[in-house]
Parts: sequence; C-alpha cells; structure tokens
Amino acid sequence: MLTVGLLVVGLVLIILQTTVFMFTPTWVAAPDFYYILVAYLAYRIDLFRGLIILLPVSCVLDVFSGTIIGMYPAICFSGYFLLRFISSKMPVRESLYQIPFVAVSYLVVSWLVFQLLNFIQPGTLIPWSWPVMLLRAGLIILFSFPLFRFFEFLNLHLRGRLSSLKILRSRSGNKYR
Repeated sequence: MLTVGLLVVGLVLIILQTTVFMFTPTWVAAPDFYYILVAYLAYRIDLFRGLIILLPVSCVLDVFSGTIIGMYPAICFSGYFLLRFISSKMPVRESLYQIPFVAVSYLVVSWLVFQLLNFIQPGTLIPWSWPVMLLRAGLIILFSFPLFRFFEFLNLHLRGRLSSLKILRSRSGNKYR
C-alpha cells in the first residue's frame, strides 16, 4: 500500500511541477519536486521498494517534460544512488545533513548529466548557468522540509502507525546506535 501511495504522490507532484509551477520549459524558478521525492525514497524507503516507485515516476516525468529521452531517469537514478550511498556512510544525526545533501546532490547530478549530454550532443542544450542552478537548489531546500514532513506523514499513515506523537516528534540521535 505504501508503494502505491508514494507512486500516486509522485505522479501528482509531476503533474503539479509540469503544469502549475512551470510556465515555460526554460522557466528559471521551476521547482523540481520529483527530486525531493527521490531524496525521500533514498533516505527512508528500502532499496527494492524505492526502485519500484522511482522507475515509473522517472519515466512519466521523462514523457511529460523530457526533451532528451532518458535524461530524467538518469537524473533520478543517479541522485537516488548517490544519496543512498552518502546517507549510509554518514555517522551524524540525519537532520543535520539530509536537506543540504538533497540540494548538493541535485547540483552534482545535474552537472554530470549536463556534461554527458553536452558531450553526446554538443550545442543542443541551454548553456549551464550557476545562478540558475543555485536558485533551483535553493527552491529544493525551501520545499524539502514541508514535503519530507508530508511524505513521513503519508508513510506512517499507510503503514498503519499513525500517532500524533510520532508525527510531531522529529527523529533525533544517531541512527547507528
């Protein structure tokens, strides 16, 4: 049930992102909600379930807004595995690094995909702009906290462990103890 719920939420986020929040395909202030879902899946959901949710979401995003086929699945899977790897190696509290790593990984993955696509098809992409990408990373930071809270609420609700104390209490401490 959790997989279906997060898949539906991912599809709704894609619809919101591509219709409501993106006035033109090159609009600078378009938030990338899908990447926040990718980060949540990497941080909180097991590998198999995360990949089951990520595959259709990234393919639908590629169909809705992809100009180069396969770009969004590459971004989603690269970001997913990068965040999953980084979060497994971090010995500090989760709340200290989760949101900043979402933005940093977004920048790294976007830059790597841009370089790859520019190598394959030079001159077809919009030139890389650090101010634009930093603005998008800032939007990801801005929307990450409320969306993470919503995803956590949905996760608890769909798993049947809905309790007001668990929703209001943030995760603290070291997860490796």
